[in-house]
Amino acid sequence: MRLFEYLQTVPLFSGLSNDDLKTLDQAMVVQDYPDDHLFVAENKIPDGLYIILEGNVEITHEKHTERGMQRISTMGPGSMLGLHGLIAHARPIVSCEAQGKVKAAFLPSSAFNLLYQSNTHLPHHFQMTIAKQLAADYRNIVGELKEMMQAE
Repeated sequence: MRLFEYLQTVPLFSGLSNDDLKTLDQAMVVQDYPDDHLFVAENKIPDGLYIILEGNVEITHEKHTERGMQRISTMGPGSMLGLHGLIAHARPIVSCEAQGKVKAAFLPSSAFNLLYQSNTHLPHHFQMTIAKQLAADYRNIVGELKEMMQAE
């Protein structure tokens, strides 16, 4: 599978030109990861950005209660991991772990920083992706709060 051709099919990248997609393709490395591989660790700044090509990654949050680990969601092909931490230079509040074998494209943080400062549409696209994800997270939290209130 050629990464460039794959990126052209992913809705997340639909706003990017072929030149921007080629730039991403050249900067990323496609690798296979084993079951239980930890892509993003809670409270550790990510070492790069991942785009899932095949397989699933479980998103979890460590609860400091007797419940332990809380499953947030599962992400599949076309999903991006680690972006928020790279842009915000912040430690994530979730972990992202492979559920079975996963093939992903990896963009090291040093390459991300160069692309983020480039004169392309990539920085804007990364920021819009974060905004969309934050909006989706907000909707999910509001939905969970409504369910909790209705259960009481």
